[in-house]
Amino acid sequence: MEVYKNSSFTVQQRVDDLLARMTIEEKIAQLGAQWLILAPDGNHQDRDFEMGAQGERKPIQERLKHGLGQITRPLGTQVISPNDGVKALNQLQKYLVEETRLGIPAMSHEECLVGLMAKGSTLFPSSLNYGHTWNPQLIYQVAQAIGEQTRLVGAHHGLAPVLDVSRDVRWGRTEETLGEDPYHVGVLATEYVKGLQGEKRDLLATLKHYVGHSFSEGARNHAPVHLGFKELNDTFLLPFEMAVKLGKAGSLMPAYHDIDNEACHASYHLLTEVLRNQWGFDGLIVADYGGVELLASHHGIAADNAHAAALAFNAGLDIELPDDACSSQLNSALQRGLIDEQKIDEIVTRILKVKFEMGLFEHPYCDESPIELQSEKATELAYQVALQSVVMLENNAGLPLNSQQKIAVIGPTADDQLALLGGYSFPVHLILSSVDDSSKVCPTILEALQNEFAQVSYSKGCDILTERHSNAPVFPGDVDLAMNQTMTSPVSRDTSQIKQAIETVEQADVTIVCVGDLAGLFQTGTVGEGSDTDSLDLPGVQQQLIDEAIATGKPVIILVTGGRPYNLNGAEEKAAAVLFGWAPGQEGARAIADIIVGKQSPSGRLTLSIPKNAGAVPYFYNHKLKSGGTPIAYHFGSKYNFGYGLTYTDFAYKNMQIEDKQVSIEDGVIRVSVELENIGNRAGCEVVQLYVKDKLCSLVRPIRELKGFQRVDLPAGASTTVVFELPVDMLNFTNSALQRMVEAGEFDIMIGKSATNILFNQTVDVIGDNRVLPQYWNMLCHSYHKLH
Repeated sequence: MEVYKNSSFTVQQRVDDLLARMTIEEKIAQLGAQWLILAPDGNHQDRDFEMGAQGERKPIQERLKHGLGQITRPLGTQVISPNDGVKALNQLQKYLVEETRLGIPAMSHEECLVGLMAKGSTLFPSSLNYGHTWNPQLIYQVAQAIGEQTRLVGAHHGLAPVLDVSRDVRWGRTEETLGEDPYHVGVLATEYVKGLQGEKRDLLATLKHYVGHSFSEGARNHAPVHLGFKELNDTFLLPFEMAVKLGKAGSLMPAYHDIDNEACHASYHLLTEVLRNQWGFDGLIVADYGGVELLASHHGIAADNAHAAALAFNAGLDIELPDDACSSQLNSALQRGLIDEQKIDEIVTRILKVKFEMGLFEHPYCDESPIELQSEKATELAYQVALQSVVMLENNAGLPLNSQQKIAVIGPTADDQLALLGGYSFPVHLILSSVDDSSKVCPTILEALQNEFAQVSYSKGCDILTERHSNAPVFPGDVDLAMNQTMTSPVSRDTSQIKQAIETVEQADVTIVCVGDLAGLFQTGTVGEGSDTDSLDLPGVQQQLIDEAIATGKPVIILVTGGRPYNLNGAEEKAAAVLFGWAPGQEGARAIADIIVGKQSPSGRLTLSIPKNAGAVPYFYNHKLKSGGTPIAYHFGSKYNFGYGLTYTDFAYKNMQIEDKQVSIEDGVIRVSVELENIGNRAGCEVVQLYVKDKLCSLVRPIRELKGFQRVDLPAGASTTVVFELPVDMLNFTNSALQRMVEAGEFDIMIGKSATNILFNQTVDVIGDNRVLPQYWNMLCHSYHKLH
């Protein structure tokens, strides 16, 4: 038996043996993927290109004969049962293992940001909901459940989580982010990585989109990013560094854009210097779909696909996704001297190492016994995330409601199941593929409210979109094409249904107006990848519907769902209550209804500030002092800031203590405690937040930064002490030599209910010589609470 087929040898011995046997064609085949419509009978089909060149493709069999690196989304590409999907995947794997010369199995990958993106899986809430829970342990459990479902369909690689730090909420992908604070994003994303990968790392999590993707010019998809490395490192690289060093993430995906004219897919500095050399990343770097090809077709830094492949693979890329449009041209790149075989050997070594470590050679096939993706545990976790992420912005004695009240439910999102789902959930993703699957996937808000209230009347009031279809006007962005486009926005301006809705309002005791977004990729919706906006007003005529409902004088509760925050143009103050539910997934309607009738209490806190209007963006709480201009622009800022959220009870804070007001710069830990009491008459949840301000620094720093948080559930009348242990290492910033360093001096240590509601502020003196941090520095603030 060949050494590489014998599991009694070490991984390195097996890799060396196999690599020595491979032809250049077989090596190159490992660097690419195939995106096919797989069939259980083995009669696989090509799928239509959505992006990139429409070049001639060789027959499938010929493309597979030298082996294959990855299989792209076997179940996420079509409406297929999990069992048929697994059979189809096994058929392709069987060909690779039994009919290619060396029998190297392929890895398969699936999208899994908000649950496995396949028919029949649990539809979890959006990433934005994950963020608004402020509950890292819950996100760990969610990722575990997603990992279990992903493994059941034979995937070895999941394309999640998203670590982009939100900066401008007009960006369509805001719904995929965890929020606007880098530390908060880093903590939650790291827990997601740990939960998804498990102890054995037999399923790789993929950190994306590396890096700065969320601070694009004008918040437009793929647009350039204007950042220096210091800010890039402090804000955008931090979560990635945490997930690599603390979470041992197995994979990473570069972003589509360029930073300061350097395309991320071709950045040796980012992909090799920072990621591998400085952080010690040992996983696989995989291209974002079509990202290598765009180096030639959009960025114009490569003459052709062979040149593009050489640039990306020399920079540090390991595998092109979703196909081999560029990697298949590497022979040409070799002949032209654009890349050498030694580099290809280095990459193939990494790929084979992962395949051996995963046991793929011993277990290439997926179990075909009946697969049930949904589970009670996953359903309960989906409910908990939806429940813990609902943020109550206002409650002017409107909530909770009595189930005997006569309720009017109006608005375009009330009876639309897709209004509860994010862009990377399977039913929403299908819109882009023009696949029609209108099966029932979850209860709507209206149905959940009908379960709770005896008398419910409904009227839609307006539409958000006039139609939903694929083939967006521009895919994924060509200016000359856009100049001549005649297609108009499908957002509805029709007000003809409002009159009937207002009649429904007038007959009821109280109205719930359901408004917001519809997720859809590339302008098939109003939020999602490629669905960026120019305004923070609700899409279409939804504001008019709210205003006319309020004008009746009846109590109005506004429920906003979707993938970004919106302004309600003064309706916030006039409404009986305002709830933001984000994109709460399959259990979202039930969770929201439970909060409205008071079975549960709202406990979400904003991880995105809600800017006053589009003129205030980019706005985020951790801005510089001068961000508002001088004098401060009247439209700048946010009424509802990061960390804010109301509950059905009240909490009193007292007696903030800092154990030692002088701490060493070398290994110091700042120990902070505060007493917390639930002074209301029902149980509730508070999120205690620790902020820091560097009082005097050699470089300009933000006005304050989150450095710790603790979610606390307390019964009525109970009290607890919350303790934070903040390592001095976390007071770092990036210096002019591009190193993380801590400067000695005074720091304000603040405890607050939100970024702008600071209750206590004390000063700590960090003493010693200014210090550059080592490779592995203390990245986490530990916190806990002890009941009295």
